[in-house]
Amino acid sequence: MSLSLKHIPCPAGPNCSAYKCLFGGHATDNDGLTPPEASGSSQKDEAVNSGNDSDTGSSRKAPRLDSPQTTSSRSTPNAPASRPTLPDGDRLTPAPSVLHSFQRSISPPPKKQSARVTPVPVPTPTEPVKQESLNPRLLKHSPASHEIRLKLVKLLYAEYKRLNGELKRDAKNDEQRLVLSDQAIIKRVLDEEEAVAVGKASVYANVMKNSVMKYKRLQVAEWLKEREKEAPVSKKRQHDVMEGNAVIVETGLTPAQEVGLLQRLLTPIDGLANYGYIPSIPTEEAIAKTKEGLETAQGWEKCDRCQQRFKVFAGRRAEDGALTSGGACQFHWGKAYFPEKNPVDRNKQPKRYLCCGEQVDDTGGCFTHSTHVFKANSPSRLAAVLNFAATPENPTAPADRAVCFDCEMGYTVYGMELIRLTATSWPDGAEILDVLVRPFGEILDLNSRFSGVWPNDLAQAALWRPGDPLAPPPGSDSDSSYSSGSEDGQVSKKRLKVVSSPAAARELLFSLIAPSTPLIGHGLENDLNAMRIVHPTLVDTVIAFPHKRGLPYRLGLKSLMATHLNRRIQVQQGPEMLGHDSAEDARAAGELVRFRVAREWADMKRAGWKVVDGEIVAPIMTGDPDAETSNNSEGGLTEEFIEAVELAADE
Repeated sequence: MSLSLKHIPCPAGPNCSAYKCLFGGHATDNDGLTPPEASGSSQKDEAVNSGNDSDTGSSRKAPRLDSPQTTSSRSTPNAPASRPTLPDGDRLTPAPSVLHSFQRSISPPPKKQSARVTPVPVPTPTEPVKQESLNPRLLKHSPASHEIRLKLVKLLYAEYKRLNGELKRDAKNDEQRLVLSDQAIIKRVLDEEEAVAVGKASVYANVMKNSVMKYKRLQVAEWLKEREKEAPVSKKRQHDVMEGNAVIVETGLTPAQEVGLLQRLLTPIDGLANYGYIPSIPTEEAIAKTKEGLETAQGWEKCDRCQQRFKVFAGRRAEDGALTSGGACQFHWGKAYFPEKNPVDRNKQPKRYLCCGEQVDDTGGCFTHSTHVFKANSPSRLAAVLNFAATPENPTAPADRAVCFDCEMGYTVYGMELIRLTATSWPDGAEILDVLVRPFGEILDLNSRFSGVWPNDLAQAALWRPGDPLAPPPGSDSDSSYSSGSEDGQVSKKRLKVVSSPAAARELLFSLIAPSTPLIGHGLENDLNAMRIVHPTLVDTVIAFPHKRGLPYRLGLKSLMATHLNRRIQVQQGPEMLGHDSAEDARAAGELVRFRVAREWADMKRAGWKVVDGEIVAPIMTGDPDAETSNNSEGGLTEEFIEAVELAADE
């Protein structure tokens, strides 16, 4: 006779490391407690399977809904509870729960797997910091009694609290970021105590007492230095998000000279039409033919997320005001990836989604949106909404300046349209244009998770008028910033003005550039197509930093910044995903190009190039004293030069 304790939750909770623990409630425990919302489903599932067993005469037990073999996040009780959400009217809600017992065929019974399947560690999305109390964490082997551990934890917490309070009282504006919240102090104390208890158990009491005395003697100035080491800030371009030893790019050239070197890094797009770049303006005949095709299609499109066919009603359907047919869209918002494989494991690792960890093609999706969406890619289809335009001549555009720009797009009844435009000057990174854009079509989804534009941003934005600044002035006063974002993650955002249409936004950009002005960005084909611009002078970081397998493979902007400049961008703020900042992305692309220019200039100097009277001068070809300075990169060591050097050495 055995006594089961699986109905009692384990006292260690999720930190339990016991092998085959007698208690229940573990994440991988098949006999754990069934959550309340799944209890009814479990009973129904058992009832259905009991009927199936009676028909087939099999005594096989019905699989439980909380079995680790079930990969669907909708029926797994251990699926991440934190889901990024959108504000009212644009919220993504989890997909409805569906009983697997009603989806599985009654007969024949599933075959037993011949090979043993190794569980795959699935990374979960970043969750909010767990709220902890000032109580030592439960360990498998405690180095001291709970009373002693609690006393030492409280003593250490008191010293941290004192130092943090003095720093908060005396901190300057740029030092406020070093002040810890109360929950951060508790986490820091518990982390330190746990590290000592596990790593130095034999001398636990002495180490903890020494730590308490260390911070008791510590003054606020020393605490400030310690916090600065833990949270360093860049010495230059503090608007960039950097951590650690960030690479500060120094070329040794003037801004005009750096802009001149960009001519060596230009992206030729004539041969890149198959990868989304549009080198010429579509003809009126092609646009007319496309419009005839759209009339024949009668609004039928293919969803860009779930690939389902649906119908779009531009101007809303008369009978009920709907914008699309086909009901709700169920999809995965995260990209597919291959999880890290254990070197010992020889089993093939399936692709999984970053959003929920589910296997690719395993379920229909982990999130639901109220409408389907689509994206148009062909040049004539894009031109049917707003035709492309070549950059006009502009004598007022500075010749010694390049422009970095980035666009954010959302889904409308006309496909993906421009909803925010940001431009910064290069190489100094100053904002010269930042506006929201009102799209032509009715909005289906602002794609706020990635665009960073939320419904309230557009609804509360004032209309931009001629004479208004193109970008909000720097500062943090109440007139230029406000709180926005998701319900659980409010952050301070710039108060941007909105222009009436993408065509108006394009005219604002045209006022800052000329055909000879280098446009810098990452994946420029997407931004140029959203703006409907054909520009001859481009520097795309996708081409400047190519993927080892070539196009269409490409490296992400976030990955390039971390690899080459050791900077982190697109960092999540708060417990919810708030989307990208187009100004941050534009500056990041500009910094990568400066890094590429610095590397190019280093190669040129090794080849003999130099700066003479403020001009970059090419090396003179040896053996031809009358040769004029060349503007190409040819030169350097020649046979004549080497022979002359050897002759001089012999003499």
